[in-house]
Amino acid sequence: MKAWMRNSGATFAAVLAAAVTLPSKASPLPQEPPVHASYVSGGIGEGEAQRLQAQERDYSLTVELLEHATPRDQYTADANVKITDARDGRTVLDAKADGPFMLVQLPAGNYRVAASLHGRSMPEHRVQVTDGGHAKTTFVFPAHVD
Repeated sequence: MKAWMRNSGATFAAVLAAAVTLPSKASPLPQEPPVHASYVSGGIGEGEAQRLQAQERDYSLTVELLEHATPRDQYTADANVKITDARDGRTVLDAKADGPFMLVQLPAGNYRVAASLHGRSMPEHRVQVTDGGHAKTTFVFPAHVD
Protein backbone atom coordinates (compact mmCIF):
# COMPACT_ATOMS: atom_id res chain seq x y z
CA MET A 1 0.00 0.00 0.00
CA LYS A 2 2.83 2.41 0.86
CA ALA A 3 4.51 1.62 -2.45
CA TRP A 4 1.27 2.39 -4.29
CA MET A 5 0.91 5.74 -2.48
CA ARG A 6 4.52 6.56 -3.20
CA ASN A 7 4.02 5.77 -6.90
CA SER A 8 0.70 7.63 -6.97
CA GLY A 9 2.37 10.67 -5.43
CA ALA A 10 5.14 10.55 -8.04
CA THR A 11 2.58 10.18 -10.84
CA PHE A 12 0.53 13.10 -9.49
CA ALA A 13 3.66 15.26 -9.31
CA ALA A 14 4.58 14.38 -12.90
CA VAL A 15 1.06 15.20 -14.16
CA LEU A 16 1.04 18.49 -12.23
CA ALA A 17 4.45 19.46 -13.62
CA ALA A 18 3.31 18.68 -17.17
CA ALA A 19 0.14 20.74 -16.74
CA VAL A 20 2.10 23.72 -15.49
CA THR A 21 4.49 23.64 -18.45
CA LEU A 22 1.88 23.10 -21.17
CA PRO A 23 0.89 26.22 -23.07
CA SER A 24 -2.50 27.57 -22.10
CA LYS A 25 -5.25 27.07 -24.63
CA ALA A 26 -7.24 29.93 -23.15
CA SER A 27 -7.48 32.85 -25.53
CA PRO A 28 -6.22 36.25 -24.41
CA LEU A 29 -8.72 38.81 -23.24
CA PRO A 30 -10.18 40.79 -26.14
CA GLN A 31 -8.67 44.20 -26.62
CA GLU A 32 -10.52 47.29 -27.71
CA PRO A 33 -9.82 47.98 -31.37
CA PRO A 34 -7.80 51.10 -31.99
CA VAL A 35 -9.84 54.16 -32.85
CA HIS A 36 -8.86 55.68 -36.14
CA ALA A 37 -9.80 59.14 -37.32
CA SER A 38 -9.83 60.43 -40.84
CA TYR A 39 -10.03 64.14 -41.45
CA VAL A 40 -9.84 67.01 -43.90
CA SER A 41 -8.85 70.53 -43.02
CA GLY A 42 -8.66 73.88 -44.72
CA GLY A 43 -11.10 76.66 -45.38
CA ILE A 44 -8.74 79.43 -46.38
CA GLY A 45 -10.64 81.68 -48.75
CA GLU A 46 -14.38 81.95 -49.06
CA GLY A 47 -14.76 79.26 -51.75
CA GLU A 48 -12.79 76.63 -49.83
CA ALA A 49 -14.59 77.51 -46.60
CA GLN A 50 -17.95 77.03 -48.30
CA ARG A 51 -16.88 73.66 -49.75
CA LEU A 52 -15.78 72.42 -46.32
CA GLN A 53 -18.93 73.70 -44.65
CA ALA A 54 -20.98 71.82 -47.26
CA GLN A 55 -19.11 68.61 -46.30
CA GLU A 56 -19.71 68.99 -42.56
CA ARG A 57 -22.67 66.61 -42.54
CA ASP A 58 -20.40 63.83 -43.85
CA TYR A 59 -18.17 64.00 -40.75
CA SER A 60 -18.95 63.34 -37.11
CA LEU A 61 -16.95 66.29 -35.68
CA THR A 62 -16.13 69.82 -36.77
CA VAL A 63 -13.30 71.70 -35.09
CA GLU A 64 -13.42 75.43 -35.79
CA LEU A 65 -10.34 77.57 -35.10
CA LEU A 66 -10.46 81.32 -34.53
CA GLU A 67 -8.08 83.96 -33.24
CA HIS A 68 -9.31 86.88 -31.16
CA ALA A 69 -9.19 90.16 -33.06
CA THR A 70 -10.94 93.50 -32.94
CA PRO A 71 -13.67 94.20 -33.92
CA ARG A 72 -14.43 90.49 -34.40
CA ASP A 73 -12.65 87.15 -34.19
CA GLN A 74 -10.90 85.91 -37.33
CA TYR A 75 -10.38 82.46 -38.75
CA THR A 76 -6.88 81.10 -38.29
CA ALA A 77 -4.72 78.31 -39.68
CA ASP A 78 -1.75 76.22 -38.51
CA ALA A 79 -3.22 75.24 -35.15
CA ASN A 80 -2.21 71.85 -33.79
CA VAL A 81 -5.23 69.70 -32.96
CA LYS A 82 -5.01 66.60 -30.80
CA ILE A 83 -7.95 64.30 -30.14
CA THR A 84 -7.79 61.59 -27.49
CA ASP A 85 -10.23 58.87 -26.52
CA ALA A 86 -11.74 59.90 -23.17
CA ARG A 87 -11.90 56.26 -21.99
CA ASP A 88 -8.23 55.42 -22.09
CA GLY A 89 -6.35 58.52 -23.24
CA ARG A 90 -5.24 56.98 -26.54
CA THR A 91 -4.43 59.58 -29.19
CA VAL A 92 -6.71 59.15 -32.20
CA LEU A 93 -5.60 62.26 -34.11
CA ASP A 94 -2.63 64.61 -33.79
CA ALA A 95 -2.40 66.93 -36.78
CA LYS A 96 -1.81 70.48 -37.92
CA ALA A 97 -4.87 72.20 -39.37
CA ASP A 98 -4.43 73.65 -42.85
CA GLY A 99 -7.11 76.23 -42.19
CA PRO A 100 -9.83 77.26 -39.76
CA PHE A 101 -11.91 74.09 -40.23
CA MET A 102 -11.05 70.50 -39.43
CA LEU A 103 -13.67 67.90 -40.27
CA VAL A 104 -13.03 64.63 -38.45
CA GLN A 105 -14.65 61.23 -38.88
CA LEU A 106 -14.73 59.35 -35.57
CA PRO A 107 -16.69 56.38 -34.27
CA ALA A 108 -19.30 57.08 -31.61
CA GLY A 109 -17.71 57.82 -28.25
CA ASN A 110 -16.41 60.47 -25.89
CA TYR A 111 -13.30 62.43 -26.82
CA ARG A 112 -11.07 65.22 -25.54
CA VAL A 113 -10.00 67.80 -28.10
CA ALA A 114 -6.97 69.99 -27.46
CA ALA A 115 -5.64 72.79 -29.66
CA SER A 116 -2.57 75.00 -29.62
CA LEU A 117 -1.42 77.89 -31.77
CA HIS A 118 1.81 79.91 -31.64
CA GLY A 119 2.88 77.94 -28.56
CA ARG A 120 -0.33 78.71 -26.66
CA SER A 121 -2.52 75.82 -25.60
CA MET A 122 -6.22 76.20 -25.02
CA PRO A 123 -8.13 74.25 -22.37
CA GLU A 124 -9.29 70.98 -23.85
CA HIS A 125 -12.90 70.50 -24.86
CA ARG A 126 -14.89 67.35 -24.23
CA VAL A 127 -17.09 66.19 -27.09
CA GLN A 128 -19.51 63.33 -27.51
CA VAL A 129 -19.86 61.80 -30.95
CA THR A 130 -23.01 59.77 -31.55
CA ASP A 131 -23.90 57.32 -34.32
CA GLY A 132 -25.21 59.38 -37.20
CA GLY A 133 -24.83 62.61 -35.22
CA HIS A 134 -22.59 65.62 -35.56
CA ALA A 135 -20.60 67.40 -32.86
CA LYS A 136 -18.90 70.78 -33.17
CA THR A 137 -16.34 72.52 -31.02
CA THR A 138 -14.76 75.96 -31.46
CA PHE A 139 -11.46 77.25 -30.14
CA VAL A 140 -10.85 81.01 -29.91
CA PHE A 141 -7.16 81.74 -29.37
CA PRO A 142 -5.90 84.96 -27.80
CA ALA A 143 -4.66 87.57 -30.26
CA HIS A 144 -1.19 86.77 -31.55
CA VAL A 145 1.41 89.40 -30.72
CA ASP A 146 4.68 89.31 -32.67
